[in-house]
Amino acid sequence: LGVRWGCFICCSTLVLGQALVSVGTKWHSLYVVLFGRFVFGLGGETLTVAQSTYTAQWFKGAELSTAFGVCLSFSRLGSAVNFDLSPLFVDHFGGAGNGGFSAAMYMGTVACLISLLCTIVLNFMDYRAERMRARSAMSKSQSEANLEEQPVRLSDVATFPVSVWLIFLITIAFYSSVFVFLQNGVQFLEQQYGYQEKQAALYMSLPYTVSAAACPIFGYLVDKTGRAILWILLAMSMLCYIHYSFAWIPDFPPMWGVVGMGLAYSICAAALWPCIAIVVDMHMLGMAYGLMTALMNLGLAVCPIVISPLLPDADSKATPAEFAEMYRDVMNTFGGMAAFAIVVTLLLWAVDLRAGGWLNASAAMLQEHEIAVAKEEARRQQLIDSTPMAYRTHTHQRNKYLTRLGIRQHHQPRLAPEYGPEGPEWLQPRFRHPDVDVHFPEEREGLVLGRHGADDDEDA
Repeated sequence: LGVRWGCFICCSTLVLGQALVSVGTKWHSLYVVLFGRFVFGLGGETLTVAQSTYTAQWFKGAELSTAFGVCLSFSRLGSAVNFDLSPLFVDHFGGAGNGGFSAAMYMGTVACLISLLCTIVLNFMDYRAERMRARSAMSKSQSEANLEEQPVRLSDVATFPVSVWLIFLITIAFYSSVFVFLQNGVQFLEQQYGYQEKQAALYMSLPYTVSAAACPIFGYLVDKTGRAILWILLAMSMLCYIHYSFAWIPDFPPMWGVVGMGLAYSICAAALWPCIAIVVDMHMLGMAYGLMTALMNLGLAVCPIVISPLLPDADSKATPAEFAEMYRDVMNTFGGMAAFAIVVTLLLWAVDLRAGGWLNASAAMLQEHEIAVAKEEARRQQLIDSTPMAYRTHTHQRNKYLTRLGIRQHHQPRLAPEYGPEGPEWLQPRFRHPDVDVHFPEEREGLVLGRHGADDDEDA
């Protein structure tokens, strides 16, 4: 379908899902709400894949990490704004029991409609840019040409290099140790530190606020310095230190922990996601990002099942010291995930060194590599454009060789080697040679077929 149709379909599905949720809350129907959330998830998660593919197509080299950082910043900013505005809408429209909750859901539908409008504008801009490139450079953009020349198949997943699968493992471990902790963070701060619910909720919103501001900054730093693997190692080390500090240091300040977690998320997200665009071919980026998102969500679904038996009951009356002992296994589990991600990152570094070291290359090296690749593509395109159409296939060379052997005379029609003397069945006869009582197509795949052999062979 392409990235434009993919974005439009996913965003339309997202709007439909949110509308169903809004109607379900209005009708007090749990089944409609659950089905709406299912449809919303289908569109929302797939839209993330299309967004990542769009970003990787529009931004290259020294711009990629900054672009991903800005996208992630808006994502986290949207989460923070949602946490702040949703209660205000509920209260403004009469409270949760008097239609306020349904009104807040309908405001979410309006936000999704705005997202769909932005998608339409983005698709138009991308289509217009493609037409402009076609008029100025060639008949179609190079990216679209590559997609057509190399169709994507599901079996292409088996061709992904080892480094891609290691990146997937890092993504699962990292996102599970961050977001599953944040899901249970309010209860953790209430029980272990004795915070009130509103104060604990405020603390748990800080990672989203910090990452909204820090993602573009760290994306810019990654673009300027390169060394993506070192940045990922830094983020994983920070996350590992925070979780083990929560587990073993009773007086560890939670403010440091949640702010540090927001910084670690910003660093890792800005450095990790652009790595896929470095090691995966352009025509398989959508599949790679889709698989990466699917595995990330799988980790976010399985990790709570593992963590929930370790959590204390929400209405437990234990002391803070007893809660600290109860949460130690939970924090050790999160810390173990971060430590596992560190080991996988070191393994990724070793694999990348054997493959050329591009994931941990400096920004200058990546820029030189990008320029070299662009020059090679331009040289190949110039060579193709300067070659006559009739000489681009092996059919011309075969006919020329047959002529030299005396098997084919200059005045005889050319034979396409893929077909018999009657030619392909799906082509209608275009002319009949006066000396040979068979039909031959006049054109096939850009190769002019007919009685032009003498001139072409002599010119060649």
